[in-house]
Amino acid sequence: MIAFKDFRSTTPGSPLSDGMDRSLVLANDWLLKTGVHPVSIETIKEARGWMAISQVERGLRVWYEVAALPLSP
Repeated sequence: MIAFKDFRSTTPGSPLSDGMDRSLVLANDWLLKTGVHPVSIETIKEARGWMAISQVERGLRVWYEVAALPLSP
């Protein structure tokens, strides 16, 4: 089975690059502490304004494997 965890910087007023840098630090710290191996890492984007073309980076999503749950008898 797979699962995901999102990492988003919540520092108000920080430049966008600082937010992504902070998200990367948070994700790396979590990966080191938990020892999970990521399957995939995505950039989380959020539309701003009324046009879907104007997207901005907002964080990271880490997909990882988890142990399969036993099936019920």
